[in-house]
Amino acid sequence: MEETVLLFNRMATKYDLWFEKEKLTFQIEERAFKSLFPFLRKPWLELGVGSGRFAKALEIPWGIDPAKNLLQIAKGRGIKVVAGRGESVPIFSEMIGSLFVIDTLCIVKFPKLLLQECHRVLMREGKIVIGFIPRGSPWGRFYLKKKKGSHSFCRLARFYSVGEVERLIIESGFSIQGIISTLFQKPEEVKNHEIPMKGYRPQAGFLVIVGERLG
Repeated sequence: MEETVLLFNRMATKYDLWFEKEKLTFQIEERAFKSLFPFLRKPWLELGVGSGRFAKALEIPWGIDPAKNLLQIAKGRGIKVVAGRGESVPIFSEMIGSLFVIDTLCIVKFPKLLLQECHRVLMREGKIVIGFIPRGSPWGRFYLKKKKGSHSFCRLARFYSVGEVERLIIESGFSIQGIISTLFQKPEEVKNHEIPMKGYRPQAGFLVIVGERLG
């Protein structure tokens, strides 16, 4: 079992509690995804569902993750979970309407393979919804410092630029449909709710990119 999965199994409870500690940050990110709801075809699935915090908040019924201890927590939140990897999704082709990949691209070993699997399982014109912290943002720089300091979770993460994520999406058979920007407050200074903004804003600490399946 690879190091990342071992870490998340060992620290499943600590990871889940982060969402309580950073509740407002989580709610800001959640609001960005909810702004897209009218455009997303069902059924929905989350790859890298973790402890099910986003799946529960966004009413995503299904989740896949390789860390079984996290899946137990997600199951307790009412999510229908399957142990598996995004690089090899245990689902028939063209079965999913919208597929969520939230804070997961940075920790998978083969991100392009994951996105190609997303293309396979999505219906024609299905949507992929990717949430991530852009490397060049204030939040990206904040977590890069933590990575250099051997922070438990950050040390195994790879942070991508907006251009890198867009390129991966396009090379995997999707067209870019839009970007939502949010989390404009600086790390450790989040005190207010925010309204997500359309388009890419360099000062945003969290982005949601929507891609549509081609072919």
